[in-house]
Amino acid sequence: MLEDFVTAALGLIVLSKEKAEEFVDLLVEKGEMRREDAQKMVGRMIEKGKEEKTRLEGQWQQLKDKMEDTRQQKYVSREEFMRMEKKIDALAELIKDKLP
Repeated sequence: MLEDFVTAALGLIVLSKEKAEEFVDLLVEKGEMRREDAQKMVGRMIEKGKEEKTRLEGQWQQLKDKMEDTRQQKYVSREEFMRMEKKIDALAELIKDKLP
C-alpha cells in the first residue's frame, strides 16, 4: 500500500513536469517570457522534481527499514520457534521423569 503511494507521488512529479512545460510554453507564446528564460525555469523545476524524488525514495527506504526492524523485534522466525519448541519438549520430559 505504501509502495503504491510512493509510486503515485513519483508519477505526480512526472506529470507536474509536463504541466510545467505546458505552462511555460504558454507564457512564451503569449510573449510574457523569453524561450531561454523558460528553458532555465523548466530546468530548475526538473531539478527540484529530482531532488523531491530522491527525498521521497530516501524516506521510503527509511520506512521500509523501520518496518523490517519492527517485524524482527516483534516476531520470531520459524526456525527460532522450532528451536524453542524442542527446548520446551526436552524440559517437559525432564520434569516428567522427576515427578513421582
